[in-house]
Amino acid sequence: MTEAEKQPVRDAIEKLKKTKDGGDTEAIKADTEALQKAFYDISAKLYQQQQSGAQSDNGGSADNGGMGDDGVYNAEFTDKTDDSGK
Repeated sequence: MTEAEKQPVRDAIEKLKKTKDGGDTEAIKADTEALQKAFYDISAKLYQQQQSGAQSDNGGSADNGGMGDDGVYNAEFTDKTDDSGK
């Protein structure tokens, strides 16, 4: 995130800090909603970046170390212990 992208949230925080000192409940609610909107905008952008990053990571190599789409490793297992002597 760039500083320019973070700035609306910082501005909304500063405005809310000043508004809360005034004690006007309706103004506090309005500034709280403005802060939430600014935060949601950044959150949505971060989520989109994460999703596109995850898609590009999955689009690389076909070999994923045996991990299936459900996140479970598919592996062969052979028990090589000999219980006959114990």
